[in-house]
Amino acid sequence: MGQFQFDIPENLLAQGGLGEDRSLWKWAYISGIEGIPWEGNVRFEQGRLTVTRRIDESGKLSVPWNIPGYGPVTLSTCSLRSGVAPYNLPLELARGSCYRVRSQADTWERAGLRMSDNFKDLLAQGTAFFLDAAQRGANPEAAGEDAMKAIRHLEAASADLLESYAAQALAFRRDNEGRLGTLLGVSMPADQPPTATQTNAYVATCNAAAVRVSWADVETDAGRLDFDAVDQMFAWCEQHGLRVIAGPLFDFQDKMLPHWLYLLEDNFDGLVDAVCRFTEQAVLRYAGRVHLWNCAAGLNTRGPINLSEEQVMRLAVAIIQTVRRSDPRNPVIISFDQPYGEYLSRDRDGISPLHCADALVRAGLELSGIGLELRMNYEDIGTLPRTNLDFSQMIDRWAVLGLPLMCQLTLAAGSGSDAGALRPTEVFAPNSQLGVTEKDQLRLAGGYVRTLLAKHFVHGIIWEGWDDSRPHIFPHSGLLDDRGNPRALQQYLARLRKDFLC
Repeated sequence: MGQFQFDIPENLLAQGGLGEDRSLWKWAYISGIEGIPWEGNVRFEQGRLTVTRRIDESGKLSVPWNIPGYGPVTLSTCSLRSGVAPYNLPLELARGSCYRVRSQADTWERAGLRMSDNFKDLLAQGTAFFLDAAQRGANPEAAGEDAMKAIRHLEAASADLLESYAAQALAFRRDNEGRLGTLLGVSMPADQPPTATQTNAYVATCNAAAVRVSWADVETDAGRLDFDAVDQMFAWCEQHGLRVIAGPLFDFQDKMLPHWLYLLEDNFDGLVDAVCRFTEQAVLRYAGRVHLWNCAAGLNTRGPINLSEEQVMRLAVAIIQTVRRSDPRNPVIISFDQPYGEYLSRDRDGISPLHCADALVRAGLELSGIGLELRMNYEDIGTLPRTNLDFSQMIDRWAVLGLPLMCQLTLAAGSGSDAGALRPTEVFAPNSQLGVTEKDQLRLAGGYVRTLLAKHFVHGIIWEGWDDSRPHIFPHSGLLDDRGNPRALQQYLARLRKDFLC
């Protein structure tokens, strides 16, 4: 049994940080050298955070931390030993921030990246504050104050570093490739073709569309399939010259599977047969009209049907093989939910997304790429708030699989209840008083999108959510607001499309 203890100085609890919102503590987790979280128990009492897990090995702590003026963002320590005297949490988070930004800057500088003077100043100041904090071990409160100053400067330096990376990498790609062939699209429900006015905005923003071939909508009664709505959406895409990503054909989320499927919950072979029958009919119907098949999504996380790890792998293989057999010419991908794997810290029997993907890649299934579902800043069913640097490094880890990536991204433009959302959930708010705004969506999502465009192995970027005035999946996620008007992010993506994409 390994136990990690972290103390938060009283003066920092009184000022805020995580002290104001104790609910953020529950998202803390310990991960190993690969960055994969371990299942554990988290407890916060009287200024002390305790994380306990079954194995007694070193690890690093990750926890959402409120940075004044920015909001909650997940910070990580360096690797720490378990079972020792309590660590000063702000100091260890500052150490982790210092290591991440300095090591990444060194790597990119060796590759030719030019650093801004602002970055150099912020890095020098942040490092100096960290060194001051490290020398004040006998005075935890003073050390904590200096550590917080270090975190603010180092994370600002991190943001500046990523801006330089994205700008220079994009300029390099445009100089060498001309217009980028990266797919930029929105996940579109088949029964919601855009209006004429919205169509103009969509075509100005996107060069592709991810058409949801939703099993739940197509086969509302077992054995009776109705593809009429999907046919209309395909016709709309073809009329406007959009490349089509079809799927996911099997979306393992609550409310995304046919209601009658519970009848097969204890009949795994029957489930596989039903999935493959639907998959085959959908693929045969649209073969030749699709540029990319998204076979399945979310199999690595818990869904409405309990499946073992072996069953998940068998189901994934069966779906992929069915698609390859029915349409051997077009590329095939499979998507993974919550690619950081935060859910593993709360699920002893959870499936690691990266390990699952690696097993499928090695299985010789002729996968053409990997999809990543990134529901940023959504509680319970999404990904914890992340800095652009952390986001970039996660994408790079997935690139080691050696396949192109397609990233499906979404981020809320508001907080509070959303009656039109199929999967309601809370949102991490940058400011607890103001909540989430369209400016927050633009600021955060814009940085993520620029980072993805800068990476040559990212072949597709799909936004999850078009129109919040119609039924949608995730709260406040649309590029159009609840009155059907364009949000600032839609206009920003349209500018990127005009400046960089084919």
